[in-house]
Amino acid sequence: MMTLSRPSYRRILPRLAAGVGALSMAGFWAGAAGADTRLLDQIHTIRASGLESFVAAERFGIGCIIGGRRLSAVGFNFKQHFSSLVEVEVPAASLAVWNLRYTMGDAALLKEPASRLAHVYGVMEMGDASAGHSDWRSNFAYVRSPVDHRLWAVHWSVNYDGEWTIGAASVPHPDLNWPAGSRFFSAKPAAPNPKTARSNAPVGE
Repeated sequence: MMTLSRPSYRRILPRLAAGVGALSMAGFWAGAAGADTRLLDQIHTIRASGLESFVAAERFGIGCIIGGRRLSAVGFNFKQHFSSLVEVEVPAASLAVWNLRYTMGDAALLKEPASRLAHVYGVMEMGDASAGHSDWRSNFAYVRSPVDHRLWAVHWSVNYDGEWTIGAASVPHPDLNWPAGSRFFSAKPAAPNPKTARSNAPVGE
């Protein structure tokens, strides 16, 4: 076994320390790069049908049947901001269905495109086929209010009697977070129409 004199230790120890430090930093960055930093997972994509017109007051009244379930409760904020909403010529749209991996606020989610209330209704009509929750857990989407023209979180769930409840919350809300496992619905950008899309390619290519 090789032994080192005291002067040799003094020469080698700084190199060993530098090497260990470099390895530690390499391990740190490798761990950071490989860490799963996603906050939510896209679990499904659904297709919401288009409509010539959608009158919120007719579709979201107490006692209305949506997807085979009775609507038993409509929150004050929802009534105030969406009862007067009328959407015309609503196009069909694809919606991404996200599952929240962690409890989180609105800030990170507001980057996703807003939805239309008609499409929220369509999701509720689909029931389990929408990949949304049909129990007490939250489903939500961001919809623009015709009253203040701001985004609101429209949220819906099924109560213990098996009936729908729906409400709306201002966003970003300072005191409310969405629980882990909530289902978030966001509109997916429409694909460009090849007949109307402009090409940046030079003429002749």
